[in-house]
Amino acid sequence: MIHREPGDTPPPPPPRPPRQPGRGRNILRLAAVILLVTALTARGAAVAWTDYLWFSSLDFAGVWRTLVFTRIFLVIIATVIAFLVIYVNLRLADRLSPRRAIFALGQSDELIARFQGWAEIYGGRILLAAAGVFGFLIGLTAGNAWERALLFLNRSDFGTTDPVFGKDIGFFVFNVPFYRDLFAWGFQLLIWTTLLVAVLHYLNGGIQIQQNVQRVSSAVKLHLSILFAGLAIFKAIGYWLDRYELLYSTRGAAFGATYTDIVAQRPALQLLVGISLVAAILMLVNIRFRGWTLPLVAGGLWLVTSVIVGGIIPAAVQRLSVEPNEILRESQYIQRNIDATRDAYDLSDISVTDFAASPALGVDDIEANRATIDNVRLWDPGVLKSTYSQLEQLRPYYQFDDVDVDRYRIDGALTQVGLAAREIEVDNVAESTWVNDHLVFTHGFGAVLSPSNAVSPEGQPEFLVNDIPPKVETESLQLTQPRIYFGEVPGASEFVFVGTKEDEVDALTETGEVSYNNYDGEGGVAVGSIFRRAALALRFNDFNTLISNRITGDSKALLFRNISDRVEKAAPFLSQDSDPYLVFQDGGLVWVVDLYTTTDRYPYASPAFPRDEYGGTSRLSNTAHSLPDGFNYVRNSVKAVIDAYNGTMSFYVVDPDDPVIATYAKVFPELFSDASLIPDSLRDNLRYPEDLFRVQSDMYTAYHVTSPQVFFNEGDLWQIARDPSSVNAVLDIETLRAGTGTGTRPMLPYYLLMTLPDEEAPSFLILQPFTPRSTPNMVGFLVAKSDPDVYGEMIQYQFPQGNPPDGPNQVGGRINQNTTISGEFTLLGQQGSEIVQGNMLVVPVEESVVYVQPVYLQGTAQNALPELKRVVVVFEDRIIMRPTLNEAIDVVFGTETSDPGTGPDDPIQVDGTVAELLQQAETAFEAADAALRAGDLARYAAQVEEAQALITRALALIAETDTNS
Repeated sequence: MIHREPGDTPPPPPPRPPRQPGRGRNILRLAAVILLVTALTARGAAVAWTDYLWFSSLDFAGVWRTLVFTRIFLVIIATVIAFLVIYVNLRLADRLSPRRAIFALGQSDELIARFQGWAEIYGGRILLAAAGVFGFLIGLTAGNAWERALLFLNRSDFGTTDPVFGKDIGFFVFNVPFYRDLFAWGFQLLIWTTLLVAVLHYLNGGIQIQQNVQRVSSAVKLHLSILFAGLAIFKAIGYWLDRYELLYSTRGAAFGATYTDIVAQRPALQLLVGISLVAAILMLVNIRFRGWTLPLVAGGLWLVTSVIVGGIIPAAVQRLSVEPNEILRESQYIQRNIDATRDAYDLSDISVTDFAASPALGVDDIEANRATIDNVRLWDPGVLKSTYSQLEQLRPYYQFDDVDVDRYRIDGALTQVGLAAREIEVDNVAESTWVNDHLVFTHGFGAVLSPSNAVSPEGQPEFLVNDIPPKVETESLQLTQPRIYFGEVPGASEFVFVGTKEDEVDALTETGEVSYNNYDGEGGVAVGSIFRRAALALRFNDFNTLISNRITGDSKALLFRNISDRVEKAAPFLSQDSDPYLVFQDGGLVWVVDLYTTTDRYPYASPAFPRDEYGGTSRLSNTAHSLPDGFNYVRNSVKAVIDAYNGTMSFYVVDPDDPVIATYAKVFPELFSDASLIPDSLRDNLRYPEDLFRVQSDMYTAYHVTSPQVFFNEGDLWQIARDPSSVNAVLDIETLRAGTGTGTRPMLPYYLLMTLPDEEAPSFLILQPFTPRSTPNMVGFLVAKSDPDVYGEMIQYQFPQGNPPDGPNQVGGRINQNTTISGEFTLLGQQGSEIVQGNMLVVPVEESVVYVQPVYLQGTAQNALPELKRVVVVFEDRIIMRPTLNEAIDVVFGTETSDPGTGPDDPIQVDGTVAELLQQAETAFEAADAALRAGDLARYAAQVEEAQALITRALALIAETDTNS
């Protein structure tokens, strides 16, 4: 380590430590550590091998190799480079150490002398060890850049250039992130190398630090100056890359580089690049001079420039030049932000159409739009989930995790439905044992499906598919393979074994007894040899997997049974929609998961997170897999289809024009399939994804505006219409990232099967109403179509400014203020039940708007069954509540015939006390229900009207009593 002249007396080597009596104990400890490291290594190898087996079972072995070997390759290359850089510099530092030792003057120098004594013996090994350890640790960090490296190497162009640097958007999405990774890694390596070299020079005596003396030999100064110059050059590279970060600035009136960034900040960064290069030159020039004056001058110059040019001047420009003339200075940059954001969220192609919101809607219009009326969703998915669970769970170990909304052709007519999978939940198995959890209770069974509009006389869904074994009430649906081994249930056991000596719990017989079955599907990893079995046992940390005599060589292990986990394992670089949905396909069940490509590197595009000044999104799920915060570009480029029985996965590229998915397809060619390969039986059930539509709707509240002046002045700022329902608060259906409480919670978009204006055939679409930020009236609504021939087409319908219709929250207030309805709510709630007002639906019919709100009765007892008791229909100033939608529609639009004795000229007699009146009203409602069951609609209508009149009189008496008191 330190070179000496011949004849110099080296410091004595340190004495050998005496043999300790506990040496045998230390050997045992070392052996234990070795065993622990071996065990950890063995488990890592087992996980890697079983991962490979899992990918291979899905024909995705190439994906596994790319994911794993890219990381390994980067770590190896980075480790070798880091090792060589550190080792060469340490060896150079060793050679440049003084010829003569610095004589010890104090205790600290004695410690250095002792180190030098050790170095005389172990010097080469110390340098190798230091370079090896630090090289490996620094190289290990390179593995995190695997995705950015692959995207850079396979990058695609967007076909659009940024307005500042004139480069394709792909440069900022694919190139710059990788350049920053290289910069950060190289800068880190150089810093650690400099520190290690400085320490070694100090220990070798090349740097002497005492109370009044600081001395650095010329050779050491040369070495350190070169390293410092390298750091300065890296700093210049950092400033050069920082110029591109201006495209994501939040300084100005809109997201992205604005006036101050372009006029002041960009030149400042360019100047700092020059200052850093000058500093590097001064570091090298300083080698020929004594002391460190030139580097100190360079450092001072850099510091002053950073503060003045990089901080004070931009702040002064913003305050003195921009703020007094902000709209003048910022208009062109706001326009850039508007254009980029609309492109990044795919808002540019939205068609804008006038919608008259006409008060003229008659019986003929209703009949012409009967397909719309017959498919208005009366069953909210959250309510339907609770109802399904009470009526169709059938066994405690089954569970309905979610209800999906879709459409199927039922007996020739396209019908909107709700459906859910009956999945296994092993946490609810009465006797939890390893055999039960992993060999016996392995799968769910069947699904339930009911029209979204149909209600039984008891206020329950009318099932088209239900029970175990499945009862299918229509030939349009087939379910020949109802078993569900892969699903949504979060608590599903991570793994089960099938094809074992244990029979699996299966269907129920006609007598209600449990039958058994053995899996014969294609999914799973074959257990095979004892080595595979041992690897699986290590992976699961489960000794029973290794020793169980119920598992055979022909058994299979089903891994990643939760479909979200399964998709994430195969495609970790794609974001998932929070609502996978179930589809009946060719006699079986499949899951569809919408997948997204996202980036936060789209220049000038505002990020999608809650920032009022830029729009933002707050309505994404806070609990499920979903889009991340902070992205500023999104495309629903992939539909993943997972077979519920076999677990096979197909990833269909449905947006080949997306440059991000085009790049991923180059990286993982065997993972993705062309959309043309989607089976026709599945294509008709694909939906426009809800999470994407939430994000687009949120961004559209601000970015429907294309004028920078209007955008800056917030003269046409919208918001998502507020939700007046109580269903989310009562049933705790979904937790959002922001926005809670009845009346303050933003409405979630909903699927409708309806006929749009100027169209003849019904479309399955998703709809979102808007209101102005400052008033509660509706300003318009946005729809996105899901039908195969027009999939993804988006239309914004805008209402006339002079007389806009009421917003959903206003309509909700009018409903609650209606004395007849509130009185009936009071009566319905007297039986120990809670009134739950369902989602308010804005239903466009022709050029008019009809509002529909279902009303449920929810018992207060645990697991009480929600029942759909009433439907409220609102059109213009007419507010009618009836037991069914058709009855309410008939009354609102004048098609119902009233009993002559209850017409306007022959008022109902409502004399009596409050209690008597309410009792009479209850009797009238019971008579109405009986008439409805008998099919006597005229008598039913008369009894309902009589009951409502009785309730109105009772409320009036209560008001009179309060006034008199």
